[in-house]
Amino acid sequence: MHDDEILREIIVTAQHREQRLEDVPIAMSVLSGDELAQTGVHTLQDLGARAPGLVVTNSVNYGFAPLSIRGVGGANGGGNIFADEPVAVYQDGAFVARLRMSTLDLFDVDRIEVLRGPQGVLFGRNSTAGAVMIHTAAPTEDLSGFVRASASSLESFRLQGAVSGPFDDEDRILVRLAASGSLRDGFGSNVAGERLNGGRDARARISLRFAPDAGVRLDLTGEIGRSRNEPGTIAIADLSDVSDENTGASGRNVVYPFVPRQGLQDILEAGRFALNRPTFTELRGNSLTARGELELGDQTLVSITNYRDWRLSGMQDSDGTAIDPPEPMFVQGEIGNLGDNAAVLRDSQYSQELRLASDLSGRFSWMIGGFYFQETNRAEVAINNRLAGPGGGGTVATFRTSQKTRSLAGFFDLTFRLTEALSLSGGLRYTNERKHFLNSLTVAQINAFDPPGDTVFAAGQLLVRAPDLDRSRDETNLSHRLVLDWELAEGVRGFASYNSGFKSGGFNAFRGIDPEFASEHNDAFEIGLRTEIAPWLQVDLTAFRYAYRNMQVRTPVPTGGVGIETLARARSQGLEVELRAVPLSGLSFDASLALLDTSIREGTLSALREDSFALGTAPPVTQVDVSGNELTRAPHLQVFASGEYRWAVGDLRASARLAARYQGSVHFLETNQESPTFRGGAWHEIDLRLALEHLDSEWEVALLGRNLTDSRTFTQITAFFGLPNGALNTPRSVELALARRF
Repeated sequence: MHDDEILREIIVTAQHREQRLEDVPIAMSVLSGDELAQTGVHTLQDLGARAPGLVVTNSVNYGFAPLSIRGVGGANGGGNIFADEPVAVYQDGAFVARLRMSTLDLFDVDRIEVLRGPQGVLFGRNSTAGAVMIHTAAPTEDLSGFVRASASSLESFRLQGAVSGPFDDEDRILVRLAASGSLRDGFGSNVAGERLNGGRDARARISLRFAPDAGVRLDLTGEIGRSRNEPGTIAIADLSDVSDENTGASGRNVVYPFVPRQGLQDILEAGRFALNRPTFTELRGNSLTARGELELGDQTLVSITNYRDWRLSGMQDSDGTAIDPPEPMFVQGEIGNLGDNAAVLRDSQYSQELRLASDLSGRFSWMIGGFYFQETNRAEVAINNRLAGPGGGGTVATFRTSQKTRSLAGFFDLTFRLTEALSLSGGLRYTNERKHFLNSLTVAQINAFDPPGDTVFAAGQLLVRAPDLDRSRDETNLSHRLVLDWELAEGVRGFASYNSGFKSGGFNAFRGIDPEFASEHNDAFEIGLRTEIAPWLQVDLTAFRYAYRNMQVRTPVPTGGVGIETLARARSQGLEVELRAVPLSGLSFDASLALLDTSIREGTLSALREDSFALGTAPPVTQVDVSGNELTRAPHLQVFASGEYRWAVGDLRASARLAARYQGSVHFLETNQESPTFRGGAWHEIDLRLALEHLDSEWEVALLGRNLTDSRTFTQITAFFGLPNGALNTPRSVELALARRF
């Protein structure tokens, strides 16, 4: 049997050790850097359905494109600002606390590991749904590198490159430099302004590896990034009763959030946007990570230190339309729009992790560790409701808010090999987390309102100064892990596990129904089977069931922003299958299937009390029982399948790869699930890649067709001022890519 008829061995670090994927008793998927480049995965937003149970979205703005695994991750864009995500993201072993990373370009990546299910003991805070681990390419002992350039029919251009090799003659210092840049013209048409869904991204990274002696290694990685994204959203609800100077339409300014607008499907398929206010996010990010490793006999000490900061600023046309309302009587000034907002966010974080672990050679192996994390967040958000306030002159609500977080944790994990084929593992993690929250809110008049008489509301006049909030939380948690790992036969391994997860409580930056929310807890039970049926065929099966208590969900605040509320009990359960096969020389297949069933078992959430309301008013809200409803972004079915064939053409090698993804319909709101306006339809995408490369892989030319059937769908629907707005997936495109390696 030739090498190209055997499945490539995959090494992962899902348990903080280097292990074969097939030896890890965790449901997980791995995407290599080559696979990411070949399939056009440019950001985390492109990963949808490539790992079973993983649901991604396009950003509605401010870098908020939350990830969801097995129905846990929520909708509404992550716009609570300070809320912790249930899918933890790590880069080179360091925790990334904020969502900002999901919209940035991936570059010079070695692999991405997607861990499904709570990882409360080994990874800790905010991994109640799972973890996404990004491993960048490491420095090499030999001089090597690459340059990759691409251009697509959507007028997007990307350039990436890296060079790596020794810095000294004794190979004790290795260096890798990598950089990436992109210009994206966007897609769709905007009848009221500039084209949307484009932007630019520039990032650079330097990695140093010091290995002065055997068993001693220090990796230093510094990264800077600058980006601008211009996402577009489409108004979904019926706004036909709203007056508009552009069209001459007159109405009562009454809107119907749960009734779709006329012609919505045609607008979606054509990608017709109508934003008449600037919509963009500008992001600056810096990161420095130090990872040290010291071998102490049969034990290894690992230290990971990270500092990261972000500065984000942006604006958003949050009504999704180009409606220009006429000026109300006695209002002095231009209305121009229904609603928009602007924000400046600043985040900084520092983390330190220490781990001491034995090797895996004996019957008894162990790992102990400690984790320290601190973060400071600051935000100023101005929400303009341009028909609200006295006389309909408009109001601007300004939130100035900050939060400081400190988290301490200690953990251990033990494994005892009961027999040569049977192992039992158990672990505990103790966490103490403190948060201090400050928040102020003022509401001011935008345009002057000067009716007959003595009453005048001047432009900029303060209308409301809400009481300042100064609150703190201090909570502790003990997470558990228990795993039975059994080699049933040669090439067949089964496992059964119990994991508990914890996500600390926090505060609502936009106040909402309650400015504070409780911590989230879950218990997860999982059984799995990993099989190497033959050297050319692997099949993995996993079944799971989660039980959540105080599940944190995002709910829209009708006057602007997003809040967090909790559900008393919720459940998620399902079945996943993954297959990898190389049946013939040059022919390979990858496939996965995910079946998911979610249910809210008990809970109430705030929802709009009426099916319609007048623009400029505060829509009345009531508490509704959502027991029996489904969780958001929880498709019943996900399917992924790809096949590739590679063959020699003289001194060259050709390849053809066909891939298809399908995802069932999803809800984007835990309430009002009978409404079609907060529901995303089922979708499918088909990609085709044709490539020609040198047999030694020195160069490659590739043509990639993405979403060949031009399937259009809303990947995210979020509420602005109580009205649904949707972000679209990327339409059909053709991309030409050139790569040179040395």
